[in-house]
Amino acid sequence: MKNFFKVIAAVVVGLLFSGGIDLDDLKFKRNIRKLKKEKWFKELCDDGRYYESIFQNEELKDYLTEERIVEKILHNNEEKERFLSFISRKY
Repeated sequence: MKNFFKVIAAVVVGLLFSGGIDLDDLKFKRNIRKLKKEKWFKELCDDGRYYESIFQNEELKDYLTEERIVEKILHNNEEKERFLSFISRKY
């Protein structure tokens, strides 16, 4: 229920300040929050070398918008390694 209100608040703020809603951006941010609960991902985010790869690369942002992919990254070592390899290549 708490997340529902956060989404509603984000939608209202989005409508007021940007003139529209970017649902992909909301999904991306939600998935980043999920990943940041993992120590290995938080360390990547804190490392300036990888910040641009994670937050500025449109291809990677599209990849991380998909909830099923993020769940795979969290629970499947092969997908996690694929993700880490992708970030390393972009750096």
